[in-house]
Amino acid sequence: MTGDGTLNTPPVSADGRGVAPDGAPLLDQGFDADSLYALRAALEAHVTQAGLPEGRVSDLVITVHELATNAVLHGAGAGRVRVWRRAGALHCEVSDEGRPRAAGQPGRSADQWPYEHGHGLWIARYLANRLTASSGPQGSVVTVVFDLPGADRRSTFGLSRRAVGTHIELALSGDLDRRAAQEVGAAVQALLAEHPAPRLVLDLTAVTFWDAIGIAALVTAQQRVDETSAGAMFLAGLSDEFRRRLAALSPTGFTFCDTPEHAVRQLPPPADR
Repeated sequence: MTGDGTLNTPPVSADGRGVAPDGAPLLDQGFDADSLYALRAALEAHVTQAGLPEGRVSDLVITVHELATNAVLHGAGAGRVRVWRRAGALHCEVSDEGRPRAAGQPGRSADQWPYEHGHGLWIARYLANRLTASSGPQGSVVTVVFDLPGADRRSTFGLSRRAVGTHIELALSGDLDRRAAQEVGAAVQALLAEHPAPRLVLDLTAVTFWDAIGIAALVTAQQRVDETSAGAMFLAGLSDEFRRRLAALSPTGFTFCDTPEHAVRQLPPPADR
């Protein structure tokens, strides 16, 4: 997926399907409209066993379910999901079978599947680390990639708060997940109760993994600060991948800085000056 939201095109084999990763898949399962629930259950079991954290398991299952639903509704009406573990990531290939939907009318190719906010391909783009799509004589293939935790991952979430001059710094570490989202929300709520125009720096340097619920907590925090008369919230220390993710989700909502020190220099002056 490129920065403007268009789909990258992966290498295509002679039969029109994307070139699969090497090795036997962890999961190889067909689906149609009546078997999407069974597909979700199988996905959850296999990607959990492969080492994907709980929150990202949910993200992957939702993503593949949305793509499979697209194949049912807008593609051939049925398809197949294959999952491989390769190079520190899970590669999930969703293909329709290239069959006509009804009365000889073929389904649309992947590049013609609807791309609407909150649905199908939009959800896949938002939740996956990477996404590619291709179409050929035998049908369409969409592949989403979910990175597995690296060796530097600290799964236990940590949050510390300190006042530095005229601003507050919240330093987050470890997994930014469901539990972390609750702590971030509570910390921002407490800050807003104390400061009607908060100047907040969120230091994300030590965040080593994230899921959709953790990201939603950052979006909510930004919205709450934006609702104040003169508050400001800057995000600092993000990895390139994390920064791209947030920028794609909310192109104008966040202000990014390389380091907390850089963020402090960019903060507007206090409202009482």
